[in-house]
Amino acid sequence: MRINRRIRIMLFLFLLFPLATSSSQQQINASKTPSSGSHLEIHVINVGQGDSFLIISPAGKRILIDAGNNGKGTGCVLPLLGKLHITSLDYVVASHYHSDHIGGLDEVVNGLGGSTHIIYKAYDRGGNYNSQIYRDYINAIGNKRATLSADQVIKLDAGVTIACIASNGCIHNSRVYAGTDENTLSVVFVLKYHSFQMYFGGDSNFAIEPFLAAYAGDVDVYKVSHHGSSTSSSQQLLDHLKLEVSIIPVGDGNTYGHPDSGTVSRLVNMNSYVYQTETGSASPPSEKGEVANGNFKIVTDGYSYTISGASLVPITRPTDSAGTLEDGLFDRNSASRDPWTRQLQFLFHGLWQISVHFKVAKWTLS
Repeated sequence: MRINRRIRIMLFLFLLFPLATSSSQQQINASKTPSSGSHLEIHVINVGQGDSFLIISPAGKRILIDAGNNGKGTGCVLPLLGKLHITSLDYVVASHYHSDHIGGLDEVVNGLGGSTHIIYKAYDRGGNYNSQIYRDYINAIGNKRATLSADQVIKLDAGVTIACIASNGCIHNSRVYAGTDENTLSVVFVLKYHSFQMYFGGDSNFAIEPFLAAYAGDVDVYKVSHHGSSTSSSQQLLDHLKLEVSIIPVGDGNTYGHPDSGTVSRLVNMNSYVYQTETGSASPPSEKGEVANGNFKIVTDGYSYTISGASLVPITRPTDSAGTLEDGLFDRNSASRDPWTRQLQFLFHGLWQISVHFKVAKWTLS
């Protein structure tokens, strides 16, 4: 039975639509941030000269990493949690015991109602530290405290893991640093969701980065260690990370010279786009980065990620694992990490799609 020509044209356009949609989704510039239904969210909280990140998994698990200095828990972190209607945290992670990282954690925990509002664990490097801020932190988290050890993996939900690669000077269950510098003792971990990976190095530095490099792997986003100091983000580490995006939590008017212009140059020379919470001592070169001057967030479905904020133009990027062709299907998990190869894979995938649609077109328009 011969099908009406108008119906066949409509069928052709209907089949062609997914190709146009697929092509538009691979544009670098995006006008909208993906909804959070099956997405992982990483909120970069601007606490000035300090660190604070909130991770929300696709299943709704909430992980707070650091909370800036005293006053920032109440002034910066709790308002964001309130805006997001968050009344409890599944996990808390203290990267190390300096005040610009744990100073606000007791304020957040107590502001939520105490340690009973930490559902599972409050992780840190273990051991002790001599400061009142540390004691306030310990008192707030109570019996929820647990040591996050090198090689330990926290499974949040399907496809989402936090893999610790260094803690308290240990890597792969071996002590590589026996000193007392608190920065070098930082907890270092990689957050992974499908092919998306983000590296969190706390305030780790040159003293431990040579040991970290072999375990760091290729990531999409790098939380720049130690606020972009001159003694962090060694070329050896960056060569292993192969980062596409760098995020520098930093405060204006800081007396430490953060971020160091040489460190920013190393990041830019890696073709990494640099986002900073504030300007600090150096801003990224024009068209090589942006200063958010506030909070911003990363939203990912595990295969691409969008970075957006009040003063940022939303940009969507593919993850390193772009995918390969196999039996006519686009397998995102088996992609080459070489950028030229990935571009060829996208090209061949597009040509394959076009050939399929033109075969349909030949039938529908004949």
